[in-house]
Order: sequence, then C-alpha cells, then structure tokens
Amino acid sequence: MGSSTKKKKEKAKDFQKTKLKVGKARPKNTNATDTSFAAKSIVFKQQSVSETRDATALFNHNLSLLSSKTEPQRRDALQYLTTACQVAGEELPQPASAVISKAQPLILDGSNGVRQQLLKLFKALQGDIGPLEQLLLYTRAGMTHLSTEIRLSALAVLDWLLRTQTDAVLTCPGGWIKTTKTFQNLLSWQGGLSSTGATMNGKWSATKAATSLGNNKLLVQQLNSLATFLTAGLTPEPVDPDAAGRRAADLFPLWHTDAHVLPKGSNPFGYLNLFGAPRDAESEVYDDAESRYEIFGELGLLADFQAGVKEAKKEGGEVGRAAALVDKALRLADDR
Repeated sequence: MGSSTKKKKEKAKDFQKTKLKVGKARPKNTNATDTSFAAKSIVFKQQSVSETRDATALFNHNLSLLSSKTEPQRRDALQYLTTACQVAGEELPQPASAVISKAQPLILDGSNGVRQQLLKLFKALQGDIGPLEQLLLYTRAGMTHLSTEIRLSALAVLDWLLRTQTDAVLTCPGGWIKTTKTFQNLLSWQGGLSSTGATMNGKWSATKAATSLGNNKLLVQQLNSLATFLTAGLTPEPVDPDAAGRRAADLFPLWHTDAHVLPKGSNPFGYLNLFGAPRDAESEVYDDAESRYEIFGELGLLADFQAGVKEAKKEGGEVGRAAALVDKALRLADDR
C-alpha cells in the first residue's frame, strides 16, 4: 500500500502548479539551452591579412569587384578606380581599354548611384580606350531599356563619347546607322512619314513619344543627343584652300601622278563588293561625312527625320527648342 500511495503522489506533482514567492524567479527547466553566449567574427576590410597591399594588386582587386553582386561593393570599387585614374593619369596598372571592358556592363546597372559613379570613371579615364563596338552596344541597349533612369544614364554616356571620341564613334562598324535607327525607333519617326507628318497610326506628338519614352525630360534629352550626333556625323571636314597648290608643287613637273600609281591600302576595290557577301549597310564603316550622308538618304532616314522633326517643332516649349536643334543639324544635309 505504501508503494502505491507514493507513486500516486509523484504523478500528482506533474499537475500541481508551483507557487512562487514574490520576487523569486522561475526555476530553469532541466533541458533549457544556454543562449547567453555571443558569436565572434573577424572582418578584414580588404579581405587580406597583410597591412599593406601593392597598388597594382589593389587596383586589380577593385577592378574585379565591378562584377560583384553587392551594390555597395560595385559603387565603392568605381570610386576607388575613379580616384586612381585621376591621380595616375595614363600610368595605370591596366590600360584604359581594359577598364572600359570591365566597367561597360554597368551602364545597365539597376542602381542610380552605380551608374553616376560609372560616368565619373569614364570621364576620369585618359588615353586610348580601344575599340568602341561593345561600349556602343551597351549604350544602345541602355537607350532602349524599360527604365527611364537607365535611358538617361545611357544618353549621358553617348554624349560623353561624342565629346571625347567623336571620330571613333562615327567610324566604328555600326556606329552611324545602328545608332541613328535606335533614335528613330525611340522617337517613332518611321513607318512612312509623309510631308504632313502623318503615319499609319496618326500624327506624331510629344504626348505619344513621351508615353513610350517615359516623360518629357527624357524626350528633350533624346532630341538634344540626337542633334549632337547628327551634327557630328553630317558636318563635312573643313576644306583646305592650299591643298591643291601643295599637291601640284609636290608632283611638279608631273601631273596627277599619285592618281595613277599602285594603291597603298589593302583591298582598294573593296567598295565594289565584287566577290564579297551581300551588303550589310547597318554594320558598315562610314569614314567621312559624304558617305554618311549618302547612306542616310538611301535608307530613307533623311525624309523620315525631316517629317518627324517638323511635327516635333510644333509642340513648342523645351521639346520644340530641342527639335529645332535637330532641324539645324538636318540642314547640314540639305546644304549639300
């Protein structure tokens, strides 16, 4: 009997509420986990245990961080590279072309701070930045992006290129026609524009263009960049009045001998395209304003642009003033 009573009392304890005295803490469970400890970590600012790092290694390290998935790392790396370019000038551990090649995808970066710092880096670069085909490809992709802010940043990059690398932009493969058609598509200046500006979908208007572009601010910037681009592409080189006299003096007593000698350049009759692939007008190189003007007219771009800018000028305000600059650039083609 005694053993049975003892077991009943032990079972009853499980269902009894413990009475606590005032100010006395509840006793801890026997299976409670101790969480009073704190985790400790060691963080290296430059991810290296050495106090000093070689300047070249540090430059290359920040260059590699441009492809980081973390926005602050990309922005800080661009800031370091910008400062290094401003201090070192052309004496960089890596050529300017290598920096451009690594940084150009950031034209499409989703962070506004990263894109602004990228433009500062471009402006700080000195020396030859190499071929521009890939850089123009990213720039045109940014101009047609869904984000308005990315489009504005891409236009800023194009304006920088036109100020610093004008000839390289206009003479690289696809630099003239592909960029012109990009502007044409964004402004909706295509599709059978007549002399009255009418299209299959009605007349062009700033409201219609702004809807596709995002807002009027972007439309104005688009027109300003287009005016700069057309002015650079259609402005003929200044004529030297003394060139004919110097040429005659160099050849005297002969006459036009240099026109009959063997050509010095490779593939001198390549323009005839006798044995080549079908002509790809968009990807060809147009070295001078005359050839750019001819293809501009052959593809019907001149007529579409003239009709489109005529309608844009009727909008007035900032849009009208920007369209007037485009019209002034197109008059360079009319003067020929």
